[in-house]
Amino acid sequence: MSTNIAEAINNAIKECKELPIIGVVDYIRGVLQSWFHDQRTAALKLTTQLTAATDVAINGNVDLTTKTRTCKEFDVDQLPCAHALACIRLRGFSFVDYCSPYYSSAFLVIAYSGEIYHVGQPSEWLVPEDIASIIVHPPVGRRGPGRPKKNRTLSFGEEVTQRRCTTCHRVGHNSHTCTYPKSSKPSSDMGSTSEIGEASGSHDVVA
Repeated sequence: MSTNIAEAINNAIKECKELPIIGVVDYIRGVLQSWFHDQRTAALKLTTQLTAATDVAINGNVDLTTKTRTCKEFDVDQLPCAHALACIRLRGFSFVDYCSPYYSSAFLVIAYSGEIYHVGQPSEWLVPEDIASIIVHPPVGRRGPGRPKKNRTLSFGEEVTQRRCTTCHRVGHNSHTCTYPKSSKPSSDMGSTSEIGEASGSHDVVA
């Protein structure tokens, strides 16, 4: 399972993770407001029936020398693959008629037609008395030992990136804790990354 969308959102809001919850929500609102404004502006400037990315994909994937076979791309993506394009153009039809309306520039404008409004200052909010009287207590629980984890959990099968020293170019430590000479470089027979990390276990890894 891919986590590309989750990673994109995580990168977009990583600067606000240390803020209180109200600050986090307001930061996300600002990010969405900026996204919608930029995408809506770009969508309104389109002069083609399809989006720019879709138009490039349609024109760039046409290969009349490809052998025709059941690839299922047309069925799943609802977008003509290279084989479908060959048949469509051979018959003189318009490929736009065979694309899902969701790929059209008109639907792109609809997708970003909504408005994200500024919520104003908390002091200006009109909060009902029954809501304002509610006291929200922190969750019951004990804080675990050590520093709280800040980095995201790696996806299944995702490899851990080893730290590499910028002085000696070995892995397992950084330049601040490096004890190797500056001109020293690891030889080609130093072993795998895991072996190098074990061999340099005496050097601390600074987070």
